Amino acid sequence: MKVLEKKISVIIPVYNAEKYISETLDSIIKQSYKNREIILVENGSKDRSSDIIQEYEEKYQEIHMIKGVGKGPGSARNRGMEFASGEYIIFVDSDDYLPDTDIFDQYVHAAEQTDADIVVSNYVRLWDGKLLSTVKTQSFALSGPLSEDFCFQGFFSVGTLSYVWGKLYRRSFLEKNQITFTDITYAEDKLFNMQCYVCEAKYIFLQEQGYVYRKNKESISWSYHPDSTANWFKIANTIKLWIQKNNKDMDMYGGLVQYTLFFASFFDGKMEYIKHKNSLWAVRKVLKRYGQEPLGRECFLELSKGKKLSELKQYLWRFIIKGFAEGMKHQWYMLLAVGIKLLIDMKVDERLSDTGFRE
Repeated sequence: MKVLEKKISVIIPVYNAEKYISETLDSIIKQSYKNREIILVENGSKDRSSDIIQEYEEKYQEIHMIKGVGKGPGSARNRGMEFASGEYIIFVDSDDYLPDTDIFDQYVHAAEQTDADIVVSNYVRLWDGKLLSTVKTQSFALSGPLSEDFCFQGFFSVGTLSYVWGKLYRRSFLEKNQITFTDITYAEDKLFNMQCYVCEAKYIFLQEQGYVYRKNKESISWSYHPDSTANWFKIANTIKLWIQKNNKDMDMYGGLVQYTLFFASFFDGKMEYIKHKNSLWAVRKVLKRYGQEPLGRECFLELSKGKKLSELKQYLWRFIIKGFAEGMKHQWYMLLAVGIKLLIDMKVDERLSDTGFRE
């Protein structure tokens, strides 16, 4: 039996999306769950995105285009939430689509049956025309939200909880906890979801594949950012302050801060290595920056102790993080740069994380 009484607000930030926006909208319009509104936040596109959306807006009463402030997807989603009138919110990116016409119905049914604040589905990646599988949420969901493994896999090694797409959010939960998107360069969705986690969101996980994420090389996620280090430290500092503001135990939630800087330092090292044509000195420079920041020193010192790492089920990650943290603690930046080079050249980093290719 379909649950029709609760309204869904679908929020889509749009910027230069003329290639894919029709496919995105068609996949939402085809949903069997009809009590919905579709809010497209047009964020200053230079292509035909606005014209395409206007054509849909004239044809479908549920579609509404509003103007964004041109500051990225986070501010666009905030703008969309201001206009949203539904009890539930779903975020969709303008270059992705939904593969299952019943996923909205399943989201709402699960939320209504369990009083969940966030319903999470599995997803697949569309890279170079191929649909590639990803690690299922079961790998961490069965551990329980308060476990170290749930936090580490959910937000980092598997990463499903980092994305705002592929989920349904209870709007009253977001409003009660005053959770909105922070004005940062990118990874604003990761911070948003970590704030939800700290506020003890109740999760429910669906086994269905409810979302297709497209690798778009023109998107923010795949671009080089010279301010990346500052961006990641802003995220780490914000989540640390958020934990304190909500009177949560830093021993319980501090892994969010520590793992963020571990993965950020590796990610930035990799991006600098590629940007500067395989330069070890470029990698060393960015690692030194992470190691010299007070919060960076604090986090790597804590990770080097290995206290919480022992609770992780993924033994290889335990070894890598502990060794990396020791190197950062002792300022062995060039040695770590060589290690990052080897991992990248052998594509080990792609096999370790679900952000990599999966044949």
